[in-house]
Amino acid sequence: MNLQLGDIIVFKGKGLGYQILSRLLKLFERDYVRWGWHVGVVSKVRENGVTSIIEAVAPTVRESVLTSERPYRVYRWLDHPITDTIVHSFVEGHRGMRYDILIYFWTSVAVIVRHFWNRPIPKLLDRLFSCWELAQDFMEYVGKPIVSKYDVIIISDLLKVLKASQLLKETLIGEQHIDRPGI
Repeated sequence: MNLQLGDIIVFKGKGLGYQILSRLLKLFERDYVRWGWHVGVVSKVRENGVTSIIEAVAPTVRESVLTSERPYRVYRWLDHPITDTIVHSFVEGHRGMRYDILIYFWTSVAVIVRHFWNRPIPKLLDRLFSCWELAQDFMEYVGKPIVSKYDVIIISDLLKVLKASQLLKETLIGEQHIDRPGI
C-alpha cells in the first residue's frame, strides 16, 4: 500500500489533554469511539519508502518523518493526486506557525454549544494551528474542504468525514500493517 501526498494520518490518542477532552467529547457525541486524536497530512513520499507529514505539535507547525512508534490510520481523502508543488507551497507557508494552545478550551466550548444549541461556533481566524485546524486548512487549500473554514473543527467531525471515505491502512505497534478496504 503506497501512501500519497495529501493522505490524512490519524493517530491514536495519548496524553492528559486527550484523556480529558476525549471523555468530554464522548459525553456529547456518543458515536465518537475515542480512538483518533492527533492528525497529520502526508507531505512527502520518497522512493526509499520514507514518508513525511506536516503536523501541528506544540510549539509549532513542523514537518516530520512518519514512524510506526504510535498507532495510526491512513485515509485517502482526495479523489485525485496532487502535485509536489502544491504540497510544498502549503508546507512552506505553514512551517513554523505557532501551535494553537487555546484550541483545547475552544473545542470544549464548541462541543457544549453544539450539543445544547445545535449550532457551530465560529473559528478564531488567527494564524495559530492545532493539528485539526492544519488538516482543515490543507483540505481547503487543495480545494476539498472538510467543513466550513469559519467553523471550529472537532476531531469527531473530521473522523466522520474521513470514515465516509476509505480507510487505507491501520498500523498497530508490534503487529503487521493491516490493509483494509474501508469501514
